[in-house]
This record gives sequence, C-alpha cells and structure tokens, in this order.
Amino acid sequence: MSEVKIVHRQPTVEEYSRLRDVVGWGIPDEQATRESIKNALFSVCVEKDDRIIGLGRVVGDGGLYFYVQDIIVLPEHRGKGYAGIIMDEVMKYINSKVGKGGYIGLFAAKGVEGLYKKYGFVERPNEQFGSGMFILK
Repeated sequence: MSEVKIVHRQPTVEEYSRLRDVVGWGIPDEQATRESIKNALFSVCVEKDDRIIGLGRVVGDGGLYFYVQDIIVLPEHRGKGYAGIIMDEVMKYINSKVGKGGYIGLFAAKGVEGLYKKYGFVERPNEQFGSGMFILK
C-alpha cells in the first residue's frame, strides 16, 4: 500500500486544472489559474504515489478576511477522511493568522455542509444572516 503525504505547497496549474476537471468544476483560464494559485494565502495538497489526489486553499487578504477555497478530493479517494485532513490543515493555518473581528467564509458544495459544520461554520440563510456560510471571531 502506498503512503499518503500531506504537503503544504501550491498545486501546479496542471494539477489544479485536472482536479477541477475530474470533479466537474471545469477547467478555468490558464493565466487566471496561475494568478489565483500564486496569490493564495495557503495551499495544502494530499499526494499518493507522487500524484495529487486532493487539495485545499485559503484566499483572502491575510488580515481580516479568509475564505476556504477548493476543498477537492478525487472521487475514487473520497470517504477516506482526506477532506477532513485538508480542512484540519486549512483551519490550523487560518486560526494562526486570524484575530478578533476576523471573518472566515466559504461556499459549500451541496450535500457536504456537514463537513464544515464540524469546524464551526454555520449555514445561511438563518434568522440573522442571508445566504452563505461563515465564522465570526
């Protein structure tokens, strides 16, 4: 059985585009993808057999606003806890940077809201807030 590695690094444009394509999110513009990857605050990749099978990114301003972005695990590797491992790393990074008054947001794919609730995210809309999910600190 091959070893799975959790690596704090940016995915390549090719890796990122392949993951998005496989999960049905489409392949974005190459130059825009390059800029997006370069400007991410934090990235974590899950590798198996020297190939990326999952990733997570954090985007934002690095001060008050942080957005969990692109929590992706290839379909054949789902159900093995990799999304939780990715989120653990993402939240460790964010919690080491965000201060009082900070905002942590995300847009959850339909059906996976439960993953994010484990980290304190609340569903919107609710009695107080409109659409989306967030954490206020």
